[in-house]
Parts: sequence; C-alpha cells; structure tokens
Amino acid sequence: MLATRHWDRLGNGGLTFTELGFGTAPLGNLYRAIGEEDAQATLQAAWDAGCRYIDTAPLYGLGLSETRVNHFLRGKPRDGYVLSTKVGRLIRVCPPAERTGQGKFFDTPSRREVYDYSHDGIMRSLEDSLERLGIDRIDVLYCHDIDIFNHGSQEALDRRLKEFMGSGYQAMVRLREQGVVKAVGAGINEWQV
Repeated sequence: MLATRHWDRLGNGGLTFTELGFGTAPLGNLYRAIGEEDAQATLQAAWDAGCRYIDTAPLYGLGLSETRVNHFLRGKPRDGYVLSTKVGRLIRVCPPAERTGQGKFFDTPSRREVYDYSHDGIMRSLEDSLERLGIDRIDVLYCHDIDIFNHGSQEALDRRLKEFMGSGYQAMVRLREQGVVKAVGAGINEWQV
C-alpha cells in the first residue's frame, strides 16, 4: 500500500489521501476507445498498487467514466477509498451529430454538455453523478473548468463566475454542511495573471 499523507492544514473534511491518485478521463475513452474489460483491469491495477484516491467527472466520456468507476467500486467498502467528481456541466441526450467531444472522446453515448454553475445546476449535476456512480456521497466535489480555456472569452467566463458565485458556490457549501460531500474545490485549466 502506498504511504498516506494527511492534509489537515487544508481543512479537507478529514480525508486521508494516498500519495498517488487515479484520474479517470482515459476511462471515458479520451483520445481513443478502450473496452470495459481493459477499463476494469486498469482500475484493478491502480487498486492493487495501493491507489485509493479516484477522480472522475461527468465530462469524461459523457458519463462513461463515472459508470465504469461504479462497476469497479461496487462491493468495496465506501470508507476504503476517496472519490472526487465535478459539477458545472449537465450531460444531456442529443442526436449523434451534436455529441460533445467529437475527435476527443471516442465511442461514447450521444450526449452533449450544458454548462450550468447555478445552484440548481450544481444540485442536478451531483444527483446525476451519484446515480451514475451508484453511491450516496462524494468525498471531494470540484467546480469543473470555470476558466477562459473552456468558456472562450473573459466575458463568457465572467458570466459563469457570476452564476457560480451567485448561487452555485452556496449549493456546494450546503452539500458539504449536509455531509453529502466532505470537501469542495475548483478544477481550473488556466490562470490569468
């Protein structure tokens, strides 16, 4: 088992992380399709190596990654791992030609992303993730991709930040206070200085 590190100074909800985490974007068929058997074998290899922190997101394979994580974690003790997912996007069924991530995600369901950083959007996104993951709580919930890289301009980002700070952030805090999540944060691809 990998050595664990405590991050109490971060106020992380009492979570203990393994030094190595497993990011599941490739399990969502990022850049190439992989089969279910290979996905499960990859998760098992990480588990066997002692990795107990798994990060996923609705975007990764338009729900596919979360579903594959569900298959793997089923039957494992819920307190035996740390799991994070993300909010800020709702994943909706669409015609195949309108699927998000064409050329980036392969062999995924016909779904498209809809950005929604509002209180209701955060709540719906988490509820959908819990359903795909087959669990009733998340350890770390990140606001996903609230950056210029994903939104295309400072003006578009400012609208999303206003939406998030106006109500979405309060939803995340409320979820933490209710014990549905232990810690909250943000996943951002680009910083503007």
